Amino acid sequence: MSMGRNAGDHRNGGISRRQGIRTVKRSFLIVCEGECTEPDYFKAFRMTTAAIKVVGQAMNTTSLVNKAISIRNMEMAKKRYYDQCWVVFDKDDFPAGDFNRAIAIAQENGFRVAYSNQAFEYWFLLHFNLYAGPLHRDNYAPMLTKLCGMPYSKREGFGTVLYNRILALQPTAIRNAKAVLKEISQGNPAMEESSTTVHLLVEELNKYI
Repeated sequence: MSMGRNAGDHRNGGISRRQGIRTVKRSFLIVCEGECTEPDYFKAFRMTTAAIKVVGQAMNTTSLVNKAISIRNMEMAKKRYYDQCWVVFDKDDFPAGDFNRAIAIAQENGFRVAYSNQAFEYWFLLHFNLYAGPLHRDNYAPMLTKLCGMPYSKREGFGTVLYNRILALQPTAIRNAKAVLKEISQGNPAMEESSTTVHLLVEELNKYI
């Protein structure tokens, strides 16, 4: 009889322990240069095993990186810690030194960088074709309007609409982004037009969908 009781106690204890286990979600802090398009795009990812905090700031290059570091530090002061911290910004027409320095400062402070040269919309274009070589950002919106079959916009909420519209093409965009970097990357991102590392962040988020 004692063996039966012990076995029962062991089984019940095992059940209790299993019921007490909970999955701890991974967490992302994503600080973006854009106030609408990029935050809306990343918020559209249907995360199931990770939580993301996306912040849009009207800042760029080193100013944005310094702000991202400040936000991360303020979060830590509130006992909020993130498994991955990312900063998302563009080259636009800022000096090469500023752009490269911003990447270096971010990395030195534990951030990963999703940059685009020239701008974030280049990532959207890669969903449709492998566009290689210089392509001015003024051309992005007209090209996306034609490719997407709807007027491209930077208005609030459009990033979410576009995420859903081109989601099926995302694997193509990742392949194209990797192919471009493999061809032109020489350790000087500011001079590597056109290119992007947004796919690195996208791949990380996709692990937790």
